[in-house]
Amino acid sequence: MEERNRILGETVSDLLSQGKMQAVLALLDGLQPADAAEVLESIPYEERLRIFRVWDAEESSDALLEMSEDGQVEVMKGLARNVAVRIIAEMPPDDAVDLLADLPPKVTEPILSGLDPSRAAELQGLLRHGERTAGGLMTPEAMVLSHTLTVGEVLERLREVPEQVEMIYYVYFQDEEGRLVGVSSLRELIVARPEQPVSEIMHRELITVRPDEDQERVAALIDRYDLLAVPVVDEAGKLLGIVTVDDVMDVIEEEAKEDIYSLVGSWEAEEELEKRPLLGAFLGRLPWVLIGLVLELLAAGGILRSLSEVLRKHLAIIFFIPAILSMGGIVSLQSATRLSVDILQGEGRRRFLRTVAGELAIGMVVAALAGGFISSVAWSMRENVRLGLVVGLAMGCTVIFAALVGASLPLLLKALKRDPSKASEPFLAILMDVLGLAVYLLVATALI
Repeated sequence: MEERNRILGETVSDLLSQGKMQAVLALLDGLQPADAAEVLESIPYEERLRIFRVWDAEESSDALLEMSEDGQVEVMKGLARNVAVRIIAEMPPDDAVDLLADLPPKVTEPILSGLDPSRAAELQGLLRHGERTAGGLMTPEAMVLSHTLTVGEVLERLREVPEQVEMIYYVYFQDEEGRLVGVSSLRELIVARPEQPVSEIMHRELITVRPDEDQERVAALIDRYDLLAVPVVDEAGKLLGIVTVDDVMDVIEEEAKEDIYSLVGSWEAEEELEKRPLLGAFLGRLPWVLIGLVLELLAAGGILRSLSEVLRKHLAIIFFIPAILSMGGIVSLQSATRLSVDILQGEGRRRFLRTVAGELAIGMVVAALAGGFISSVAWSMRENVRLGLVVGLAMGCTVIFAALVGASLPLLLKALKRDPSKASEPFLAILMDVLGLAVYLLVATALI
């Protein structure tokens, strides 16, 4: 597919060089929006702009939404105001708002002023919500009807639904005061008797979110309850819009990327990465680099200095330090990852306790196996008859502590209302380095 789209991109460039714009538009119209977007991004920027200036607004808006975020912004900045207005007018409100939010104010304001007043007011209302909230994700175009209708009347209204309404699989019902009181799926309406009141078949126990709800929470709700959309309501219970499953797919991808960065202690500001990629990456990673350097020097270095006499007398102890510290880091990260997943999935307290107990049990088994193995290695060196006991006991204690710390840290962060993914590898690695070294050398001091 990529090779085909590359060839199509070369064909588009050749046709443009020959002045055959209508042939180019016919070619692009015959492609799926995602393929058209890939073809457009493969040709030079100026050629891309030439196409968008004359292409049908509906077709061009579909293709533009499939382009990368940077590609969308680049095209909109290069288009004349009247062309940009036509394209934005064809987009679903939620997608239009996402694009407008990425544009600088000097580009956004003229576009909004050129739109139909009702459309502009709708988009400005959505823009007032935070970009990472339910209000920023939602589309106001939902199918909302009175709960006093019959099933047959609802189905008749569905036949007249405007084309821009994005989701008709769910029909929402409101009372006389405009408050959301129920929802029914299209399937439930089709199989019901036409004369039956919808109030008898609609679901009254609604899963809703407020407009200021964090987007990650919205995505978790849709995933947990297998929804195609979740309604957004205000304080009075009136429907403001819906967040659809395709909207949260991008959120899930974005949050996953953010969690991966957090896991390794790299919080690189997106704006900085766009302006200055190397500097942005450096500044995002610098905090943990400095924290790790300072703590390792002060804590680990202090432990080694205080127990230097033991190390001088029994040099074989030093040989096992890397193995014990690395095992502590690995086990703590595995436990932290398991608990973080449970927390992000919204599991209950009982599940957390079971997971912590399970991680502790696994830690004990790993401790016994790793401790036994490293003890046999230490005894084979015949440096000191107690060396095997020291190394095995220290390894076992370190692994058990690592499992407990790794499982507890995400729960502590959750209690402090922090993101559990911030129980990142650098922090755990530093903590387990200090803890593992302290345990090892204290056991060695006591037994040798």
